[in-house]
Formats: sequence, structure tokens, C-alpha cells
Amino acid sequence: MKVMKEYKVGDHLVHETNGVCTVDEIKEMALAGRGSEKLYYILAPVYHSKSQVVTPVQSDKVRVRDVKPKEELEKLYDEVLELDLIEADNDRQRGEKYKEKISCFEPIELARIVKTVYTRRLLRIKEGKKVMAQDEKMLDIAGKKLFEEMAFSFNEDIEDVKDKFLSRITIE
Repeated sequence: MKVMKEYKVGDHLVHETNGVCTVDEIKEMALAGRGSEKLYYILAPVYHSKSQVVTPVQSDKVRVRDVKPKEELEKLYDEVLELDLIEADNDRQRGEKYKEKISCFEPIELARIVKTVYTRRLLRIKEGKKVMAQDEKMLDIAGKKLFEEMAFSFNEDIEDVKDKFLSRITIE
């Protein structure tokens, strides 16, 4: 069992699937059929007010992390042009690489996915081809996670952050 950083009620963190959350409560619970009681965070996603997330304080899998500092996320704007595109031999392999990078839920990897997918979209449109559904799905997932964290950290609107980030991605 990994010892994760412990958070307090009121702290903000990033949850692996629900993005930026506020710790609403920390309590012991016995989830159905799981046996003994464990300590859980009760989280409120910042951008999805009607939902609640329950995640263990201690787990074998890292499920939460600190919100990245504003300075670190601002660097992504400047570094987007230098980020390597994700290379793959075929769509299936590309999809696997996207999923692997999404699961680590680190902003730099999410930014690489967004850049790769958005670049592919621009190229396909330029060539008169249809945009790939898998790419659009991955752009939605990775973009949502990345742009929500950036918007929270910058105290800005998600769409403004998204537009500013995507406007930096160009093709020849």
C-alpha cells in the first residue's frame, strides 16, 4: 500500500478521473462487501457541482495529486511548440498510447495528447479528410482534464484557456 500525501478538508487536489476537486470530508467507511473500514476522502469536483467522489486516503494506486502550480502550467503555453507529438504505427496503437498517458494524469502528457490530436485534426482538414472519432474523443478527455486544471490554477474561464492553448498549435 502506497502512502500518499494526506490532504485536509478544504484542500484542492486533482483526482485521476474527476479533475480538480475540493476535499469536503474525510471519514471512515466500510464500502459494501469490502470488509473492514478504511479512511476515505469525500471530494467535490470543482467543475461538476452535482457529483461527489469517494476515494481511499491510502491506496495501491495513486488516485490523487496536488494541483500543479500556476507557474508550471503557464510554461505549457510557451512549451507547446516544443512538445513531441505522440508517434504510433496505427490507430489502435495510438489509442493505447493516449490511454496510457491519460491514466498518468500529468499535465505535460495531457498537453502532448492535445497537441498530437489537434495537429492531426488540422492536417486532416487541410487534406480534405474527415476528422477521426477516436481523436476527437481523446481530445475531449485529455483536453477537459488539462484545461480544467489550468483554468482553476489561473482563475480563468476554461474556454479561454483552451482557446489560448490551441491557438498556439499550428501546422506548416
